[in-house]
Amino acid sequence: MPPANCSEHSVGAEAAVASLLALECGLGLLGNAVALWTLLFRLKVWKPPAVYLLSLVLADLLLTLCLPFLAAFFLRHKTCGLGPAPCRALFFLWPLGRGAGVAFLTAVAVDRYFRVVHPLLRVNLLSPRAAWGVSGLVWLLMAALNHQSLLVPEAECPASDPSTGGPSGRAWQEALSFAQFILPFGLVLFCNAAIIRALRRRLRAPGKQPKLQRARALLAAVVALFVLCFLPSFLAHVALAVCRGAGGCGARRALVLAADVASSLTGLQSVLNPVVYCFSNPAFRHSYRKVFLSLRGRGPGTQAPSCDLRDSDS
Repeated sequence: MPPANCSEHSVGAEAAVASLLALECGLGLLGNAVALWTLLFRLKVWKPPAVYLLSLVLADLLLTLCLPFLAAFFLRHKTCGLGPAPCRALFFLWPLGRGAGVAFLTAVAVDRYFRVVHPLLRVNLLSPRAAWGVSGLVWLLMAALNHQSLLVPEAECPASDPSTGGPSGRAWQEALSFAQFILPFGLVLFCNAAIIRALRRRLRAPGKQPKLQRARALLAAVVALFVLCFLPSFLAHVALAVCRGAGGCGARRALVLAADVASSLTGLQSVLNPVVYCFSNPAFRHSYRKVFLSLRGRGPGTQAPSCDLRDSDS
């Protein structure tokens, strides 16, 4: 048990974290609601990419709906006024939405990799029904990996300090944090880089260069998403693991504060994922443009294109 002064709260920092979470909630809710509307009402044919993309949107919406409660959690100095059971549910659903979002973002990248780089493989014949089954298994896997929050003994709330808890719990959280950043990021980076190499060989005509440029922009967007949303949290957890037991209370409070801020940045994935949707199909770009013009008080513009989510680069 650390000394009492080791658990002092920074009112300004907690208010800043809560404000960031509230901003992420507003922007993420708007962006993913538009994406969900596009999938449900503009989609012509359901194929595996659409199934994975829908699951990604639902994961982002789940994460977004948790953000106001997390903002209230920080405004109350890391205490939860909902009661033990709802608070355990909150600290289960938050990492569930975050982890499922990363998993389905990876699934979209892997599916596109096979369709563009290896179009003749039988995996590309996967039916939508099988894709729904894969999505269900991913949700179950993410729930199993994050179930520990539901098993916390009766208390006000699960510990928000990543450096607290038993050794086995800390080791599990650190391993899970490592796996949910390094493995998906490496896989997404490999898939998108291979897609760009394949398109560079295939799309040599000047008229087809925009497709290659969109692929490069998509790679840049995904890299930016991982760097902004997950790299700070990953580094903060590594620093806490390395420095545990070393230094005084001041250093420990600084690391915990950095971990709080970095964890709040993971909510940005619900804000930045709509950028990925825009590169997936022109229908998404039209939907976001229509909303933007409506907010500015201008007309809806041109008619919305249909959305079948077939990879136009393949």
